[in-house]
Amino acid sequence: MRREKLPARRLRVLVAIMAIWALGIGARLYYLQVVASASYVQKAAQHQQQVIKITPRRGDILDRDGNALAVSLQVNSVSARPSEVKEAEGTARTLSKLTGIPYGELLRKLTSPSPFVWIKRKVSAQERRAIEKANLAGINFENEFRRFYPNRELASHLLGYVDIDEEGGTGLERSYNGPVRGQPGQLLQLLDAHGKSYQRKQQVPQAGAALTTTIDRATQYIVEKELRAAFEKTQATAISIVVMDPNSGAILAMASAPSFNPNEYAQSPSSSWINPSVSLIYEPGSTFKMVTIAAALEEGLITPDELFYCENGAIVVGGRRIKDHKPYGVLSVREIMQNSSNVGTIKIALKVGEEKLKSYIDRYGFGQKTSIDLPAEVVGLVRDTSNWSKNSIASIAIGQEIGVTPLQIASMVSTVANGGIRYKPYVVQKIQDPNGASIEIKPNGTRVMSQTTANQLRDMLEDVVTDGTAKTSKVEGYRAAGKTGTAQKIDPETRRYSTSKHIASFAGFVPVSNPKLAMVVVIDEPRGLYYGGEVAAPVFKRIAEQVLRMKSVVPDVPRYVPHYTVAPDKTKQKPAPRREGPGFKVWDATLNANKDDNAGFELGEIAVPDFTGRPMLKALDESDKLGLDPSAEGSGKVIWQNPPAGTHVRPGTRIQFQLSTR
Repeated sequence: MRREKLPARRLRVLVAIMAIWALGIGARLYYLQVVASASYVQKAAQHQQQVIKITPRRGDILDRDGNALAVSLQVNSVSARPSEVKEAEGTARTLSKLTGIPYGELLRKLTSPSPFVWIKRKVSAQERRAIEKANLAGINFENEFRRFYPNRELASHLLGYVDIDEEGGTGLERSYNGPVRGQPGQLLQLLDAHGKSYQRKQQVPQAGAALTTTIDRATQYIVEKELRAAFEKTQATAISIVVMDPNSGAILAMASAPSFNPNEYAQSPSSSWINPSVSLIYEPGSTFKMVTIAAALEEGLITPDELFYCENGAIVVGGRRIKDHKPYGVLSVREIMQNSSNVGTIKIALKVGEEKLKSYIDRYGFGQKTSIDLPAEVVGLVRDTSNWSKNSIASIAIGQEIGVTPLQIASMVSTVANGGIRYKPYVVQKIQDPNGASIEIKPNGTRVMSQTTANQLRDMLEDVVTDGTAKTSKVEGYRAAGKTGTAQKIDPETRRYSTSKHIASFAGFVPVSNPKLAMVVVIDEPRGLYYGGEVAAPVFKRIAEQVLRMKSVVPDVPRYVPHYTVAPDKTKQKPAPRREGPGFKVWDATLNANKDDNAGFELGEIAVPDFTGRPMLKALDESDKLGLDPSAEGSGKVIWQNPPAGTHVRPGTRIQFQLSTR
C-alpha cells in the first residue's frame, strides 16, 4: 500500500511543478507579447531599420522686384556607419586633420553602437574633395541644403538666419518658417544582423514656398550705407531706421546697427541678431508731441493759429518744474510745434485731459503691437491712467514716461502723411508655393484721424523743417515734413534721467504734396552732438534725396532744376548722341547751370568713369567712394548713366544709373 502511494505522490508533485513552470512561462510570454511588446518592437526596429530625415529646400526670399535676398544651395554633409568603419583610430585621425574636429570626439562617434552618425554637416567643396580623396571606409556623403544670403549683411535683421537644421532663428526666416521650410522627407534603411543596409526606401521632401517682400533692395542699400556712415560719425551705441510706404504700410527698408552676416551668424554676438526696429523700447521725446497736438486738433479744442502763453520757458505741473530749451512768450499752436515748446505742448495736453489723451494714445497704436509679420515685436510701455501721477500728463505729452518702438513712431508719422489712415505694417506681399499657387497680402488700414486734422498736422510739420528745429532735414528739390526728438535716457544706477546719455530721433515724410516715403531715424547714445536736429535729421535728408531720385519722383519745389557742371570739350571730338533713360532726363548744364552758382569753381575735380555693365551695388559703392551722389532705377547691371562717362563734375554731384537684368 505504501509503495503504491509513493508514485502517486511524486506524480502530483511533478504535475504541480510543471503547472507552476507553465504558468511562469505563460506570464513571461504575456509580459513580452502584451505588456512590453511596444518596447521590444521599438528596440528591434532600432536594430533592423534606420530613419534619416531629409531636409527640404527652403523657399527663396525675394525683394519686391524679384531680386534674391535669401536662397538655398545644395551642399554635402559627412556621415559615418560605424559598423562599416575598418580602422576607427586611423579614420578618426585623418578626419580630424581634414575637418578640424577633435580626435576624441570623432573616435567616440566612429565606435558608437548607432548604425548612423553625423561627422560634419554642410561641408565646403574643398573639404568634400579632401575627404573623398582619403577614401575612408564607412564614411559617406549626404545631400543637404544650406541657406545663403548673397548680399551678406544687407537686410539681415529683416531676413534673420537659419540654423544647421534649417530652422529659422530670427526675422522672416522664423516668422514664416512653416511655409518656407517645406515638408521634410525620409530615408528608411533596412539593416541586417551586422548593421549593414540591404534595402532603402525614400520619401521625397517637398520644397518650401517663396516669399516676395515689400523690400526695395536699392532703397535698403542706400539706407544701410547712410546708417553705417552715421554709426561711424556719431559713435552711437545703436541706430535704427525704418522706411515705410505711408499709403499702404509696406516696409521699403528696415536696418539697424550693429548688424551681422546671416551667412556666419554664429560669429556675431546674439544681441546683434535682435531687430531693434520692433524690439527697442525708448522714450520718444518731442516726436511724441505730434500725438498730443493731434488729439487736441481732433477734439476741436485748439486751432493751428490759437495762441498760448508759454510762461517764458518753464511750467510747474504736479510739483514738477519742466523747462523749454529757450524761453518763449506767446506762441501759436503752429509755432509750438515748430519750436518744440514743452510748455506750450503741456498746456495743450491739460486742455485735452488724462482720459482723452490716453484714448488717442491707444487709437494711434501705442502700447500695442503693430502686428507686423516679424517676430519678437514688443508692445512698448503705456500705463493706464489709474497709474499716472499728478505730473504724468505733462511728462507723457512731451514723450516721457512712455515707451515706444521705432516702428510705432513710423506708423504714426505715416498716418499723418496719408491723411489719417493707420495701416498695418507688413514685409511680405506674396507667398508662392512650389506648385504655383500664391497668396497675396493686401494693405489693411483703419481711419483713426480726420483728413482735416492730418492736413493741419502736415502743414505744421512742414514748418518744423522749413523754419523750426529740423532745418537740417530739408530735402533738395522736395517739400519735407517731420519732427525732431531728443530724449534723456534713464541712468540704471541712479534711476534718474542721465545728463550724458540721450536718444536722438527724427520722424518725417516726403514729398509733402504727395507722400511717398515715411521714415524714422533713431540714434541711441550718440557721442558729441546729440540733438535730433543735429544727428538724426541729416540722415533722413541724405536717404530721402537718394531714394526719391532713384525712384524718379517728380520734385515738388517750384522751379527746381538739378544741375551739374561739364568741362569744356578740349578734344574737339564729336559729342556723344543725347539719350534719355526711363524716368531720367539729361540736363544740358551749359543751358541750365547758373553762372553765379559756379563762380570760383575749378572744373575737373572728378572725372566720371564709365559704369556701363557694372552690377548695381558695385556701381553705387564705387560712385559713392568717388564723392558722387548715386541713385539707380531698376535692377541688374548699369545700361545707362547720367552724367555720361568723361564728364568733369564737382564733388557731391548726383549721378543716375538705369539698370537692367537683360
